[in-house]
Amino acid sequence: MNRLIFLLFTEVVAQSPGNGISKSTYSCNDPLPAKAFLYKYFPVKTPGDECTNDICECAATSSVPKWEIQQGRVYVPSSSEQGHTRGRRLQSPGNGFGLHCVNVSNHLTTGGLSTAEVEAHFNTKLGDMKEYDSFMDFSVSFYTAGLAKYAAAFDADKVPYYTTTWTVENSTMYGSAQSYTSLIVQVANTQMILELTSKKSLMLGETSRSIHAAAPGERRASPRVLAMIEELEQKNMLGGASLTPLSVNRAVSAAVLAKLDDFYVTGMGTKKVSETTANGITRKCYLWPGAKVDICFTNRDDTATKGDFKVGDFENMLNTVHKNIVVGHPYCGVDKWEDNHYAIDSFSADTSKIIAYVNANNVPHLCQTSSGSGPGGGMHYIFDPTGWGVQTDLSFTTLPNDCSTAASQTSSRRLQSSYNPACEPGTCPKAASVLV
Repeated sequence: MNRLIFLLFTEVVAQSPGNGISKSTYSCNDPLPAKAFLYKYFPVKTPGDECTNDICECAATSSVPKWEIQQGRVYVPSSSEQGHTRGRRLQSPGNGFGLHCVNVSNHLTTGGLSTAEVEAHFNTKLGDMKEYDSFMDFSVSFYTAGLAKYAAAFDADKVPYYTTTWTVENSTMYGSAQSYTSLIVQVANTQMILELTSKKSLMLGETSRSIHAAAPGERRASPRVLAMIEELEQKNMLGGASLTPLSVNRAVSAAVLAKLDDFYVTGMGTKKVSETTANGITRKCYLWPGAKVDICFTNRDDTATKGDFKVGDFENMLNTVHKNIVVGHPYCGVDKWEDNHYAIDSFSADTSKIIAYVNANNVPHLCQTSSGSGPGGGMHYIFDPTGWGVQTDLSFTTLPNDCSTAASQTSSRRLQSSYNPACEPGTCPKAASVLV
């Protein structure tokens, strides 16, 4: 299907840099095909701060030869982006929700799997997308009224996807049960999975795929999100094939599920907006201050994924790499798995509470300077119990005990032409310095 059809429907209510949950980022072995996929099927744009031709050049040093960072970074534009051309927002990360694939090629996965190995697990588990796999819970959810348009485009190119229907019983918003349809698609052999949700069903002839019924009682969005959808519909803000971000999602093991309330509510100061358990499936969702996008976690039995590599194994692998590289070395910016993260941009988060929690619980984190990784800056990443990161674009007045107190505010990683601050390794232990 011609992509011009989708560009007619780019009005979207989106979180964006400086405003709530601004992006979801993934370590990718080959980001450029992922970007091509996103451009072909979705109404996206390239941020103005992208490196030339999607390649950032990292200069040689006395110990490291010249190397490159490959990127596939796009964003779903918000309504206020209309009228801007790509070239006019120079050095801007884009006014909309970011979907980023990056290969920081010289960074490390010490003690863990490579990005390519993890992507191979995702490819095996998802396969032809004819059965639900718990790794589909590693996703970003969007609302769209144009579900049939996406299904037709994927069908035309034989792109596999999974469809499921789910129902909210006794909905106070609608006075009766309300059904939803979700279409789940993997982006070009990556960890990036997008779930498109709609109140509009896929009718006979609108999809070549079987439509599956979710387990009874399973909800794929929180009541808060469903109320937001209703409000936006009443304001006529959800037309065509536009995309509205709803939630960033993670699969989670039972052991980590038990730690989430303490980390997110007690530690990060988020609000738990929903918790549901039905047919052995538990889903918890949290909302950051200043955000409109939920952060959600779903636990299923280990049998819900193919193969020996389970959700808990993924968590343990990520946390092992962080322990080997970041823990005890908070200025060492060479952990390749830090690129699995979402970003929270908020002026209302209680950062003193966050810092106290990080200090008291030895939460893995990464500090940085105003330009990159090294003493004298802020706290750039916190790693939650799943091992996935949180990019903390917050206004800190205090910093973790092992970060310098010379600066009062963290800075987000912005690109400048062909330069990327990720080129800077920071202060690393000798073994890591040799490897990079």
